Amino acid sequence: MRNLILPFLLILTLLFSCRSEDYGLLEKKVNSYDVYIAGKENNIACYWKNGIKTNLVNGNAITPTKIIVENNDIFIFAVSDVSPDNFYIWKNNVKIDINQYIGININTSNPSEYHHIISDMCIDQGNIYLLGVVRSPIIQIFPSGSNVYTTELCYWKNGIKTSLFVANSPFDQPYITIRNFTVYNGEVYVPVHKILNKFIDSPYELGYFKNNTYHMIASLSEQKSFRHISKNLNGIYLSIYDNINNNTYYKNLINNTESYFSLSTKSKFHIDGSDIYDFSSGQNYFKNDIAISVTYATGFNNIDDLKALDQNVYQIRSNLINDKKESYKVYINDTEVQHINAINGVFTSIFAVQN
Repeated sequence: MRNLILPFLLILTLLFSCRSEDYGLLEKKVNSYDVYIAGKENNIACYWKNGIKTNLVNGNAITPTKIIVENNDIFIFAVSDVSPDNFYIWKNNVKIDINQYIGININTSNPSEYHHIISDMCIDQGNIYLLGVVRSPIIQIFPSGSNVYTTELCYWKNGIKTSLFVANSPFDQPYITIRNFTVYNGEVYVPVHKILNKFIDSPYELGYFKNNTYHMIASLSEQKSFRHISKNLNGIYLSIYDNINNNTYYKNLINNTESYFSLSTKSKFHIDGSDIYDFSSGQNYFKNDIAISVTYATGFNNIDDLKALDQNVYQIRSNLINDKKESYKVYINDTEVQHINAINGVFTSIFAVQN
């Protein structure tokens, strides 16, 4: 009997040893990444790190829209919930008023005399980049009753402005629209549409600014438009829609190559290594233009934000009832890890880093 028991105990020891080792490897894989979520709860701007919430200092009635973590520094970009719009950054929970940071004068009894929109924030090697449009506070009235003012497209690096384009009302020059921008090796890339006849839905010239130098990608007659810009170590990619051929594709601005032509709409996307994750709309996202179908909680068909890192996919998803978002969930791959009801708050931006 002893001879039978000893081998049995040895087998049990090996089994438990293997299970412990497997669990340790799984735990190591799960715990090797920190997941950050920006949002708001109980009307206070906040962020969550691996599910643990931190309220942002003086964050009442402000909604974060973007979170970036670089070298353990946490940057959060946010906008006020009431008009006129004010914009803010928190760096490691220290609040920065962007109006003061970029020198916008709001000391006026008439807020309508100034107007600015900060569209996006990028962080590169600790430097804070902002992109936006500033309208002059001086408004003149023509006999026809139209307003005359100056609109300036610009970016700021650590509060120092670089002007890219200035238009004087009534906009005899081409009118430019923007969506987002990126910084690559310390250089700023801002894709733009030049709307030549001043109508938002008109055909436009497609181009981009590299720092403050403009480069054309497609002429007015080519009828192309960009949807989003992102980067990896190998280049800067634009998602472009071709109105004539009715397809979309990615263009690498560094080596001038084009890839993944398809009839699917390419808009917001994120790059992980050499893989491109498009999350434009619907329940599924595309990896290298192949739809990835995963089952999520019923009704959570809208991807609000997505990041991918080392083949792991991090998402914020929401469900809509009567065109109104009712709640939000956070998924790591296909596993739900966090949830909030819209009556209590919102998730807006997600970021993942290796710890």
